Amino acid sequence: MMNIKEIHDEVKKCMYCGFCEFPCPTFNTLRSRAYGPRGGRINLIKALIEDGFGRGRDTEVGIDVIDPIMTCLHCAACDTQCPAGIKIADAIHSFKAIILETMLK
Repeated sequence: MMNIKEIHDEVKKCMYCGFCEFPCPTFNTLRSRAYGPRGGRINLIKALIEDGFGRGRDTEVGIDVIDPIMTCLHCAACDTQCPAGIKIADAIHSFKAIILETMLK
């Protein structure tokens, strides 16, 4: 599992090329950018971390933000396509744990 800094370091590497979205089963099923690795999950995670989520700052987060992240299957199909070598699935999986820890406090 990655800590919040490691997750942020990974998601900051994204060049927004979109290669990760083509093999993503949830993106292909739901056909919504929010449920894709690049357009949704990585952007959401980056924005949440930069807004202080998971770092002790009170950040109100709605289901429309949490749902795209929590629906990642952790199949890692996106990782194989990423030219930047981002560990996308691990970053998302680790951030899911932070969401649960934060929301259950």
